[in-house]
Parts: sequence; structure tokens; C-alpha cells
Amino acid sequence: MDTNYTPNLDSNQHSGSQGYYDPTQNYGTGAQPPQSYRARAEEDPGKVLGIISLVATLSTFLGFNFLGPIIGIITGHMARKNSRGAGFADNEMGKWGFILGIVFISVAALGGLLGLSIAGFAGLAGLLGA
Repeated sequence: MDTNYTPNLDSNQHSGSQGYYDPTQNYGTGAQPPQSYRARAEEDPGKVLGIISLVATLSTFLGFNFLGPIIGIITGHMARKNSRGAGFADNEMGKWGFILGIVFISVAALGGLLGLSIAGFAGLAGLLGA
């Protein structure tokens, strides 16, 4: 039995095999970067805009009756366009932010028109002495 065993401590022999990113490893030779970096690069580019769209649209309930839905409509359209342009499926949060933005703007506009018409009829009734 050989008792003079010395391990090979060459650092280039096991480079990158520990499961974490090794900045000294040369990826320019055709080797692929670690899985976590590839997965992040393949993420939907419209994901963040879709979240912003839905949150902005739902800010209607916090009192942003016109500004929130308008931002939601714009960012929802951008999110869906970015997702489709990158080859991903339709961005669900962007779609719902866009749709709800249109619904909330329509309800606010109809409510404003209803309020104006009621005020007009009340003013007319006051002038006629009814």
C-alpha cells in the first residue's frame, strides 16, 4: 500500500463542477452558462409590464379613477406586444390590465355623464319652479 499519496490540486481540473458560477471559467469556447442564467434569459420580457398594468388598473379602488386605468391600458398593450414579439403566449396579466382599464374608464365616463345629466335636469326643474 502506497502511503505517499498526494492529491492533485490543479484548480483547472474541476472548474465549474461545484454547481455555482465560476467567473474564471471560459464560456467563449462553446460551453453553456449555468442553468440559472439561461432560465432568466428565457423569461417573458412582458412579465413586469403585465404586473404594472394590472396593479395600475386596480389602483382605481384606491382613488386613481382616471390615471390608474390609463396607465394600465398603455402598459397592458406594451406587455402583450413584448410577449408576443418574443414568441411567448399572450401575457395574461397584461391582458386583464388592458381589459379592466377599458371597463373602469368606461364606467367612470358613464358615471360622469349620468351625474351631469342629473344635474342638468335638476337645474332645469329649479328654473321651471317645479
